[in-house]
Amino acid sequence: MVLMIDGDDYADTDFWLLSRHLNLLDFELARINAAIKESADPDTDGLCDAGEYFIGHGFVAIQRYLTSTYAGLRIAQSVAFSVPPIVNSNLTFAEAINAGANYWKHVEEWFESLNKAENATLKGNALNTLKKLEMATGWEDYTCSNLLVILVNEKELELSRLLPRVAEWRNNLMRKAIQL
Repeated sequence: MVLMIDGDDYADTDFWLLSRHLNLLDFELARINAAIKESADPDTDGLCDAGEYFIGHGFVAIQRYLTSTYAGLRIAQSVAFSVPPIVNSNLTFAEAINAGANYWKHVEEWFESLNKAENATLKGNALNTLKKLEMATGWEDYTCSNLLVILVNEKELELSRLLPRVAEWRNNLMRKAIQL
């Protein structure tokens, strides 16, 4: 639950917990990134997959925070996900995180469905998720890592670098809630 204290100052235990969680994931990402720099073939060594794993879980943690926040304010997801910050002219930050998290959680079952049937296509939420991802990055090898690069503006790949944008989204959502 988020409580407004003054202006853009909030008592937000969920944000604090999210920060702690992302910092733990960043610790692992730092170890992986150091190993990547030392590796002759990080892909074959499994390091890229390991990084993808932690980044995907970071997106899921942020998605959970977003959901908890807008649901707690009784704001519809469509409204909450339209709130800035903006990634590009077609995609908000919340939409990008949601797509990255859904991709990470469901990609295996999507590929399984596509591989089972000839001429199979994705529909519904799966298709919508991939369309959102394609607004930011392609859905190919290391999709979550590629999305993180875009969301942190190609700086060091640390999930905690997303926290200022999460806080900006929360602050904008709180202002929106007051208007509703």
